[in-house]
Formats: sequence, C-alpha cells, structure tokens
Amino acid sequence: MIKVNDNPPLYLLDDFKFPSPYEEFEDGFIGASYDLHPKRLLEGYSRGFFPWYQDEDGLFNWFVLNKRMLLKTDEVKTTKRLLQKLRSKKWDFKINTRFDDVINYCASVKRRGENGTWISEDFKRAYKELYKLGFVISVESYYEGELVGGFYGVAINKYFSGESMFHLKSDASKLALIFFADLLKQNGVEYIDCQVPSAHLARMGGKVYNKEEFIPIIQEASGYKGRV
Repeated sequence: MIKVNDNPPLYLLDDFKFPSPYEEFEDGFIGASYDLHPKRLLEGYSRGFFPWYQDEDGLFNWFVLNKRMLLKTDEVKTTKRLLQKLRSKKWDFKINTRFDDVINYCASVKRRGENGTWISEDFKRAYKELYKLGFVISVESYYEGELVGGFYGVAINKYFSGESMFHLKSDASKLALIFFADLLKQNGVEYIDCQVPSAHLARMGGKVYNKEEFIPIIQEASGYKGRV
C-alpha cells in the first residue's frame, strides 16, 4: 500500500493492506488497485471497504462511504401484497442455483435513472472466482419456474454485503430480499450491508449509519474486529 496523497488521503493498493477506514477521505474514495484478487476483496470487505467501479485506466476504485445504508434482518418492511406473493405457489426462491445468470442480468438489465453498469467483465471474473471460493451468495426469484429476479453479495462469516440486484418481473428482487433476510435472521446474521443509501431500500427498512457506527458493525460481523 502506497500513500500517494496526504490531503485528502489517497492510496495505491498494491498489496493486500488497507488504511484505517476512519481517515477523512474525499467522498469516501480511498484509492485504487490493479486487480480484485480474492485476498484483497476479502480483506477490504471485512474492514468496511468495497470496490465500486473500474475507471478508464482499468484501475478498480475503492470506497468507504461516510454514510452507509444497512438493513436489519429483523426490521424488513413488507406489505400485504408482497406477503401474498411470498406465499403463492407460483413463486419460488433459491440460493446459489444460477449465479452466472444473476450477475449477467445485474450487469445488463437497465435501471431507472442509470445510464450504464459498473459491473465490467473484470468485475464478473473476480466475483465468479470469489463465488467458487464460497464467499459470494446468489439469491434467485423464480415465477412459474422461470428466473425473474434476484441479487448477489459477498458473505464473510456473519457479514453480508449486497452488491447488485435485478428484476424481470415486478417485485421479484424485493421478494428475494425479504426471503433472504429471514433466512439470515434464522442464522444469526443481524444486518445486510446495502452500501449506498437509496429510497427504494429505505422503504424496505434500510437505515443510514455514519462511519463511526457502521465500521464496528461490519468488522464485528466479518470477524475482522480483534484480528491482528
């Protein structure tokens, strides 16, 4: 790790080390790495950092936002309409059955207000490798046997960071999230890290935490806290 600027602090992540997440980074941007090696991803996520996009030079830009949205697994908001769909025999929800399709859909399905995707081919390769190692989970919604929505995220011990979601049918990604939050709650996972605050996730119960609040939560859940 090389510090390339003091004010604001900026780093070239050329090894598997990361700076303190409590430094005063500009807009949460800490610097960049040449690759997304599995060890770098696991170290970064477990400390509270995440890569957001690949710039025009091919570098992977890393962040630790000053404000972070987390969703408590026992505080997910739903509606009567969504509960009816969850109980319908037409809907089914599965884990890790179509990861490649999920990440490809997340990269290609257009979203309102977005012009493109941060999920480049290099991002796909990196997360597919992490999936093979058992640190990525794919959650899928099926309607009458067809994949119609879902999301994927990074899982380290009792920490889960949602990365991206998609839907081909109304409510498909919401239903997957409700299903998965309940599953996590049953397994002692308290929070889903939603990373960037959004109105959509706020309506589902997501709350914004400042850095002093969310860093200890993430490090405790991931098992980083107390590690030498």
